[in-house]
Amino acid sequence: MLPFSYLLRNLLRRRVRTFVTIAGIAATTLLVIGMSAFAAGMHEAAEGNVRHDSVYLLGSSAEVDLVRSVVKRGHAEVAAASVPGVLTVGGQRAASVELHIATRNGTQIGLLRGVTNAAYLAHPMVTVIEGREPRAPFEIMIGALAAARMELTPADVAIGKTMELERRDFTIVGHFSAPGSVYEAELWARLTDVMLVTKREDVSCVVLRLKDPSQLKYVNKFAAERVDLEIDAVPEPVLMRQLASSLTPIAELALWMAFMAVVAGAFACANTMFAAVLARTRELATLRALGYSPTAIAIGLVQESVLVAFLGGAIGTLIALGIGDVSLRYPMGAMLLQADLTSRAIGLSAAILSGLLGGIVPAVRAVRLPLVEAIGGRA
Repeated sequence: MLPFSYLLRNLLRRRVRTFVTIAGIAATTLLVIGMSAFAAGMHEAAEGNVRHDSVYLLGSSAEVDLVRSVVKRGHAEVAAASVPGVLTVGGQRAASVELHIATRNGTQIGLLRGVTNAAYLAHPMVTVIEGREPRAPFEIMIGALAAARMELTPADVAIGKTMELERRDFTIVGHFSAPGSVYEAELWARLTDVMLVTKREDVSCVVLRLKDPSQLKYVNKFAAERVDLEIDAVPEPVLMRQLASSLTPIAELALWMAFMAVVAGAFACANTMFAAVLARTRELATLRALGYSPTAIAIGLVQESVLVAFLGGAIGTLIALGIGDVSLRYPMGAMLLQADLTSRAIGLSAAILSGLLGGIVPAVRAVRLPLVEAIGGRA
């Protein structure tokens, strides 16, 4: 095998070309990491924290669409008070009557959820991280990613600030988090306030948290028997699966972009190695004449390509670590783009694969030249 020092020296002999290739592979790696993290984030946002003990009571005409669901408030309150199998804590049922709407703040659209006190039992993953929940009229609580969703700065959503929604000023009294869920991109206010400013007399759904998943059959029976309430029981996994199916094409597009980036990286490495082979035709032929086998020379050239790709991949990975987490909006919410260990491993592996694929063809081309022609410099 060719000495590693020889391979390294060859890279330094063509510094400009090597640097440009490393920079290209670094950019490719960064793109692959970003696309992998994006696809994982889309899946996590839709199905990351699905609870099997949660059930949504939607309007019968909504099928499995929370946005189009309409339930009369009276019907919703009857269902919330009567459905069997619901968890009770401190005498309060975990049955949350809610109204979900899209609202504007200037030119930006936010996701506003009107809730009652029962919402914090029905959604246990929601945690107040600063301030408090809305208690007085026209108070609002901001999700951790809501500012990114509405393109607002942290100063715009600071506690004590006001936010105009539906032509009414709401006072920001708290911030909350709900990692891995769609709630973090939302604004929460009291149900009565949201209904008042939107002039709505109906609600979107009732969210139930059951004692255990086995109680679902009783909820289904209740919804089937109480046809007068015009509701359907939809388990949260089914509802989130519907959301995930709408996000799947976007995630698949991200993965295709990552694949195309790998192909581009392979072409970059192949271009560099072809140039190296053409410039060193006599040198490689001399090595063969000195006793190095064609296989050893081919492996050496592939190692050069992989080394270049590895350096680029390592730099791209370090850049991703330096950038850190990024808040990213999408039509139905927002998510946190995290360059986690899995995404970084995929990015670095893609870089090495680019180098491997890009080095094979030039290496085979180099050793297939007849020795006499190669020593004469005829490539």
